[in-house]
Amino acid sequence: MRKSEPMRCKFYFDWTDKSSGFFYSIKEVILSKKTEYQQIDLVVLEEVGLALILDGKVQIAELDEFLYHEPLVHIPLITCGSPETVLILGGGDGCALREVLKYKSVKRCVLVDIDREVVEISKEYLNHINKGSFFDPRVEVFFEDGRKFIENSHEKFDVIIIDTVDPLEYGPSYLLFTKQFMLEVKNRLTERGVVAIQSNTIFPGGSKFLLAMYKTLEKVFPKVSFAWTYLKSFMLSWAFTFGCVSRKPEEVPNEEVEKVLSQIETRFLTPEVYRACISKPKFFVEDLKNFDQIITDEKPLFVY
Repeated sequence: MRKSEPMRCKFYFDWTDKSSGFFYSIKEVILSKKTEYQQIDLVVLEEVGLALILDGKVQIAELDEFLYHEPLVHIPLITCGSPETVLILGGGDGCALREVLKYKSVKRCVLVDIDREVVEISKEYLNHINKGSFFDPRVEVFFEDGRKFIENSHEKFDVIIIDTVDPLEYGPSYLLFTKQFMLEVKNRLTERGVVAIQSNTIFPGGSKFLLAMYKTLEKVFPKVSFAWTYLKSFMLSWAFTFGCVSRKPEEVPNEEVEKVLSQIETRFLTPEVYRACISKPKFFVEDLKNFDQIITDEKPLFVY
């Protein structure tokens, strides 16, 4: 399926790079529409179940979305320690929001998504997955560009989660990964704040965006970290980067990780898995030594 075309075929195909990809059989097309910002497809795929696809890229699949959202959310919230205010940029499926709301300390969570229709579709069709997260009284939702929201806001947050679509070429999210934007994000964090960013793939020879995001954060934050996981629905290992104002995930005591995870329900993260997720593979450490590209407004970096 090509970008921005409605679903008409029997298979969902996604390129992982310029020469390879993967496909799933489509059991059912529930919805296919073009909005002002992107193509939205809600389908049932063989093996991974109900899936939300934006501009030809799977955002969540019923089978394994928790493998993505638990590291993205819990690692920065645990690192921050008793977070009270959280901002999510993107995340219109409501699943990152679901994970944030598991923390009793959270008093307010703001979600900003550029596309109202993604949120409305998620409320109607994904309620059993996101657990009705949009209807929690602690939640405020705004429909606008995430960068403009940050630039116009004077509020500070304990954690900011960037859970947008991939930075496709001049798509709706590509300016949310630049050094200039990270400087704005840092100004909107509290003294113990953490920003968490979905940072694309990690594998030998296929981690360019992740490496660039990590190096970009190093130019802005005193401490930087990362985590990774694997999703069958993506057929790839996936990474997250963290910019930390105070401590980083590696510095959280084991007892603190154990205490937090004993108080919330998870399907993937345990204290041991927490440590495993933030462990850097040797090839990644070596690649970091030889990589110096920074993502900027003038020189953005796109993924395939």
